[in-house]
Amino acid sequence: MYLGIDIGGTNIKLGLVDLNGSDPVIVQRCSFPFAGMSYKELCRAITDNTEKMLESSGLKLRDITGAGLSVPGLIDPENGIILHAYNLGYHDVPLRSELLKDLPGIKIAMTNDANAAALAELHAGALKGCRNAMLLTIGTGLGAGLILDGKVFNGGQGHGCEIGHMPFKDGGKLCSCGRRGCMEAYASASSIAERGRELLGEEYADAKAVLDLYAAGNKTAGRIIDSYLDDLSSVIAGLCNAFDPEKIAVGGGFSAAGDVLYGPLNSLVAKKNFFGVPYNIVPARFLNDSGILGASYHVHLT
Repeated sequence: MYLGIDIGGTNIKLGLVDLNGSDPVIVQRCSFPFAGMSYKELCRAITDNTEKMLESSGLKLRDITGAGLSVPGLIDPENGIILHAYNLGYHDVPLRSELLKDLPGIKIAMTNDANAAALAELHAGALKGCRNAMLLTIGTGLGAGLILDGKVFNGGQGHGCEIGHMPFKDGGKLCSCGRRGCMEAYASASSIAERGRELLGEEYADAKAVLDLYAAGNKTAGRIIDSYLDDLSSVIAGLCNAFDPEKIAVGGGFSAAGDVLYGPLNSLVAKKNFFGVPYNIVPARFLNDSGILGASYHVHLT
């Protein structure tokens, strides 16, 4: 049994995960709001909720083989430190050592959230059987997990692959990292919400609300989404030029949009990539469970 911990800027999700079968099973789960808590408060809340899940399942701490953490940001996995997690407001945070104070003797391994999602999809989801593939997470930010030669690629120096912070438009929109023109500022769901607020009003400062209007045929929402798809397809076409993946799975809030976006996106990427070929862009399987499952696979394999 593994403890999967998915740390997000809005909610923290925990799960007790059984990886013994051909398909992973979350036998117990819970979540609580992040609400800007300090890292020490976060670790205490994780421990408290873990104890509640164990009690509900009739398990003890000794039954946990390991705990995996999925973190949105730049990390030092060797030392268990969050170097920079801009959406959390965490910098140089010793998360693993703090968590070990309340979970002594437990093996704890940390990975980037996009890498965690890619691991879940590789082992049991949309990327199963692929040797070279890609997982994009499109939500508040933009992340990517790369599968190269059947394994998650964590960069030559262990920093991971921060696709969202690759330069996209010189001197462009301000990104959450403090730089301008990053891919994330144009191809995340937050960019849809930002345009919704500007052109449709505060009640549409939400990507899903804009997408619902788009599906209903609203012309202003149509312009927002068409512009967004143009940017996103350019990002993906560039990644296809660099990595030529067998398949691209898309997770995060974007996945719930369905064919209303996937059809146009596949068509645009086919036109824009250098090779002039269609690429297989599909929804990720696990969506909201990818962090819990991927973190569990990560500590299992570490």
